[in-house]
Amino acid sequence: MPTEIINKFKGEIENYLGNQTNNFDSKIDSAFSSLKVKTHLCTSNIIKKDGWHASHLLFVLIMLPLLKINTIHSFCGKMWSHWSESGKDAFYRFKQKAYRLRTFMYKLNMEIFTGIELEKCPREEQYFVIDDTILQKLGKMMENVSYIFDHNLGRSVLGYCIVALGLFTGKGFYPIDFAYRFSEKRSNFSISSGIET
Repeated sequence: MPTEIINKFKGEIENYLGNQTNNFDSKIDSAFSSLKVKTHLCTSNIIKKDGWHASHLLFVLIMLPLLKINTIHSFCGKMWSHWSESGKDAFYRFKQKAYRLRTFMYKLNMEIFTGIELEKCPREEQYFVIDDTILQKLGKMMENVSYIFDHNLGRSVLGYCIVALGLFTGKGFYPIDFAYRFSEKRSNFSISSGIET
């Protein structure tokens, strides 16, 4: 295939992505505003003393799975400065802090439940759901990584288990609480820490 055709095709893809991203991030930004995310981060004491604001870093972190990007390193490597000019160290420092995430989550849920008028939803259509998800990991030099039995695979895998309590209303599923669970079968190389379980 001639180089001009390839460049034209590549340019069309970039234009398409450029148009989509403007719409894409504005919808998330609109959701952040309506849920008062910045306010709830501050009242939950999830703040940074210097550098990038916590709401900016959270905004990018929420976009990663929607963009099908697995890691912060991959995001920073793509040089998508139109979303964020912050380096990977800013994200790593933000993720390593022991913030009051449950408090933030409860405040966010109150905004959501007010918005969907949960009190008008019939009680017989509301169910609590407990879900456990295995996050398989490859590296052994990871904090609290352990061997967990995965019922889907029928064998133990190295990783984490996230247990989430959510409310199902027939129209949506809303996470209420969560916890990381670790097995006693730790990797010999894993680093232990005081994460609340």
